[in-house]
Amino acid sequence: MARRMKKRVKRTPDVEMTAADYQFPGEKRVYWEGVGGLIGIFVIAIYNVMYFGVLNENAPGSPLYHNYLVPVVIAIYPILAWLLANVITLRPRNQRLKQEGLNARVLNKNFPQLKAILAEQSRLLGMPEPEMYVLDENTPYMYSLPGKTGKIVTTSAMLSALHDEEVAVMISREMAHIQAGHPRMMTVVSGIRRANPIVKVLLFPITALALFLGGWMDLAEGTADRLAALIAGRPALINSALVKVAVASDRESEISKGELEAYLDAGSDDLATDAHQIERHFKMGEFLSRHMALKERIEEVRQYFRTEEGKAGVQKMTEVRQRLA
Repeated sequence: MARRMKKRVKRTPDVEMTAADYQFPGEKRVYWEGVGGLIGIFVIAIYNVMYFGVLNENAPGSPLYHNYLVPVVIAIYPILAWLLANVITLRPRNQRLKQEGLNARVLNKNFPQLKAILAEQSRLLGMPEPEMYVLDENTPYMYSLPGKTGKIVTTSAMLSALHDEEVAVMISREMAHIQAGHPRMMTVVSGIRRANPIVKVLLFPITALALFLGGWMDLAEGTADRLAALIAGRPALINSALVKVAVASDRESEISKGELEAYLDAGSDDLATDAHQIERHFKMGEFLSRHMALKERIEEVRQYFRTEEGKAGVQKMTEVRQRLA
C-alpha cells in the first residue's frame, strides 16, 4: 500500500517590527563612518610607526627600530580606552539602581500602569521586556542602559510632567533605543562629553569617537522619535511630550505647566479672543527659538507620516497589531 504523503503547509512568518522598519535614514551609515574614522586614525598611526620606525633600516639608532611594543600599544590603546570608558560611565548608574533596589524597580505591586506599558510594548515589538526604574528626583529625564534585556531609567519628576499617554510615548522611545542597540554607545559618548578634561585626554580614542558620532546621536534620537510616532499613531502626542520635557528641564523657560497645557490644548481660534493665549504663543516662540534642535525634531515627526518610510512603517505596525489581536 502506498504511503500517504502529508501535504506540507507553508507557514507565513510572523510579522514583527524591527529597528530597520523605523530607523532614521542614514543612521547606520553615519555610525559606521564615525567608528571607521576612529579605526582609520589608529591604523594610519600604526602604519607610520611600523614603516618609518620599526622596519626602517635607514634609522637603526632610532628607539623605534625593531621595537614592536609601540605599535602593539597603539593597537591596544583604543580597546582599553573603550573598556575603561564603559566602566566609568556605566558602573555608577548601575550601582545607583542596585542601591535603590525593588522600591525603584517597576513591578506590578508599585507601578502597575508602567509595568503594563512595558509588557504591551515589548509584545508589540517582539522583544524581551526591559527592566525599568523610577528614581525620586526633581529633574525630569528618561534614558536607557545596556543589559541582558535593557534597562529604562526615569524620575518621578518626569512622570509628573506628563500625562499617562505621553509617558507611554517616552517609554516607546527608549524601547526603540534598546531594540536598535543604542544604549551602550549613547551612554559612553554622553558620559565622555561631560567628563573632566583629564579623563578626556587619557581616553583620547573615546573623546575622538564622541566627536565623530555627534551627528549619529541626533539621528539615533530621530529613530526613537519615529517608533514613538508609530506606536502612538499621532505625531501631536509625541511632540507634546517632547515639548513638555524640554520646558520642564529648562529652568529659564518661564513657562508654567498650566500655561503649557493651555497652549497645547487651545485651538487656533483662541488667538483672536484670548490675550493670555497670545502671551503663551509669544513665550513658546521665544522658547523654541532657543531650542532649534527641538523645533527641527517636532517638524520631522510631523512630516514623518507623509514620507514613504512613514507610510511603510504605519502599514507594518498595523499588520503587527492585527497579528497580535
